[in-house]
Amino acid sequence: MENGKILALWSTPRSTSTAFEWAMSNRGDMLCFHEPYNEAYYHGEDRRNDRYFADDPAPVGKSGLSMSSVHRKLQDLSASRVVFIKDFAYSVMHMADDRFLDAFVHTFLIRDPEKVITSMYSKWPDIELDELGFEDMHTLFRRVADRQGHPPPVIDSDELLDNPQIGMEAYCRAVGIPFRPESLNWNSDREESTGNNPTWNPDAEGFHDRLKTSSGLSKQPRNYPSMESSEEMLRLYRASIPHYRALFSNRLHFGSGA
Repeated sequence: MENGKILALWSTPRSTSTAFEWAMSNRGDMLCFHEPYNEAYYHGEDRRNDRYFADDPAPVGKSGLSMSSVHRKLQDLSASRVVFIKDFAYSVMHMADDRFLDAFVHTFLIRDPEKVITSMYSKWPDIELDELGFEDMHTLFRRVADRQGHPPPVIDSDELLDNPQIGMEAYCRAVGIPFRPESLNWNSDREESTGNNPTWNPDAEGFHDRLKTSSGLSKQPRNYPSMESSEEMLRLYRASIPHYRALFSNRLHFGSGA
């Protein structure tokens, strides 16, 4: 991997991305950050979404937290350490000029929009299309591909969970880091034993409840209402599926669907 660059995994919500982040953190050879730009997007002094300030929309946020402060911190750290972030493309598209793009090794994790939407809708029934982020992720992918002259690595979540070791090996090979098989498994009490909280917010919605009791990168049980039960979910799906399909056609081929 190119020295001094931040290794970024851009994803949508509910895409196994935090489990992927845990696997990267488990390696022990890099600094890992959970949604640093997204925290500023929702909670920074220059936040771009008032979801967490709905009852008090005054233009204040966490003191000293801004998009620029997050970016500066990550760049400073990446000068001497390998830095990995997991985040959402929609958090950064407003600042994604060429200089910003050049600070990263860009990679992408995608998931079938039906699974993303039914899972997310159960937590945030007021979820906006922009917060699903398929279009912004596709836009970012195209810009990176055009700038570097070849498509950046794309991993499909379902294929990764079908073949965690093969998928992670393919990812590591694509970004030029060694594969460490021990990274794929962890203790169910990982959070308490390491002090590594998997999320920057209180997670009142229980986004990571299953992950917290998991022991590795693996499929989790699903029990969500069908997408057909909601016209709003169907609307979100119809708007998201073309972007998912375009990204899926550029994925790394290692899974059963290869």
